[in-house]
Amino acid sequence: MGRSERGAVLGPLESEVMNVLWGAGEALPVRAVLDELNRERTAPLAYTTVMTVLSRLADRGVARRRRAGRGYVYQAELGSPADIAVRQLLDDYGDAALASFVDHVDGDERLRSRLRRLVDEP
Repeated sequence: MGRSERGAVLGPLESEVMNVLWGAGEALPVRAVLDELNRERTAPLAYTTVMTVLSRLADRGVARRRRAGRGYVYQAELGSPADIAVRQLLDDYGDAALASFVDHVDGDERLRSRLRRLVDEP
């Protein structure tokens, strides 16, 4: 599925779910994610809605899913929206994305210096 079919990197509800996972620091069952999302909502989300979002995030490699008892727990696989965007860009365009990035950086000394610093950091 290409970027145009998926739209934005994360939809609004996906972003909320990922914020819960990023803030948790541990794997969470669907119920815990649902409870956190519904804490300040006037119209609560359904369990199946959150379960579907988590499942799709896991299928895309954005979240990690593992069996825990009779269900699953979920944890963030990628650390930030930028990580997700880079993963999606590479999935959609592969080597062409890398080549374009290198061409873009090569023409901009400031970007090249920033990239060198990032690469040299431990």
